[in-house]
Amino acid sequence: MKRESGIPTTKGSPIYPAVARAITKLGHDISLARRIRRIPAEEFATQMGISRATLYRLENGDPGVSLNTLAMALFALGRLDLLSNLVDQPKDEVGLMLMRQDVPKRISRRRGVLSQSALDTDESEPVPTDKGYVGW
Repeated sequence: MKRESGIPTTKGSPIYPAVARAITKLGHDISLARRIRRIPAEEFATQMGISRATLYRLENGDPGVSLNTLAMALFALGRLDLLSNLVDQPKDEVGLMLMRQDVPKRISRRRGVLSQSALDTDESEPVPTDKGYVGW
């Protein structure tokens, strides 16, 4: 399906060329992995719980195929770990870089805010200062 702008769509959402290429490559890679394992398409589709036609769409990079279908294909190939670790935080270099950029250079106490130790002190107790004790 195409929009008037010429950009293909699925369910009304645009599919950008880079995304379409990635999905197509993913489908072809799944097809190759299945064939390397010598699993017939009909048997693979049955293991996944989908029709042969849906498997054909997945392997040809149809962007309308559900995420569940992709997950089932990876599961049937024994590679579900790839999906669960896709954007794993410790491996997300961009996310880690952005978090490092947000770390403040220095931390200071806000003005007008009492520290927890000041809140915890009992006013009847003397408070040590550089000029002796206050509160007696």
